[in-house]
Amino acid sequence: MPRIVLDTSISLPATLSPRGLTRKLLVLLAYGTLNHRAEQRRIDLAALHHEEEESGAAIAGADRSDAAADALGWRIAALRDMLPADAPSDWLAVGSASIFDEYEHKVRQIGTRLNPAIRESDVGPLRRQMEAICAIGPQPFNVAHTPTLTRDRKDDPIVYTALMADADYLVSDDRDIVPDGSEHHYEHDGHNVLAVTFNRLMAGHFEPADLNWGEIDGRWLAYAYPLFPVKVA
Repeated sequence: MPRIVLDTSISLPATLSPRGLTRKLLVLLAYGTLNHRAEQRRIDLAALHHEEEESGAAIAGADRSDAAADALGWRIAALRDMLPADAPSDWLAVGSASIFDEYEHKVRQIGTRLNPAIRESDVGPLRRQMEAICAIGPQPFNVAHTPTLTRDRKDDPIVYTALMADADYLVSDDRDIVPDGSEHHYEHDGHNVLAVTFNRLMAGHFEPADLNWGEIDGRWLAYAYPLFPVKVA
């Protein structure tokens, strides 16, 4: 179950355009998150129904939980039917409040360069979409207290998020995060993460290596998050 952090050099083009390889990766990360949440929901529902059997009484909210599980299963099935047969379902995106704050800031700052249709009213939904795609994250931390990890202090919370969440990869095309333009290893307090450029991830670390990306359509993100309102076509 590879865990991956995307910085804004990757997440902005992935969310603001339905085209390109970064968007296709986002579709797979969304698919992984849906499967992860479905498994967690199955565990929770099993415990809930066991409690009902033990007590002999209906548990409030059980019916709504079953309905939510069914809706989640529909979204997973819709994506599974369209994705290539060997598309992985276990790659997970990692996020944190600092990463979402930086994403929101960058959407406001340069979003219209990538998608002229973006408006201020789209910023909130875009942030919520990124939050939804990220299945897991570290314990909350104070950004002001993050250790110095890069040559740009603003990037330290991104690296720290990846470290504290035990991410496998931090994907960034920012030279302050991946200074040699290929890979950079970070360690702190017993945690470590490999920072890689997007091209390096796809060429050397993503599995299956022979996945046919041409069979994935970036517009399928709407099947994972059908209420997403921003026009990105």
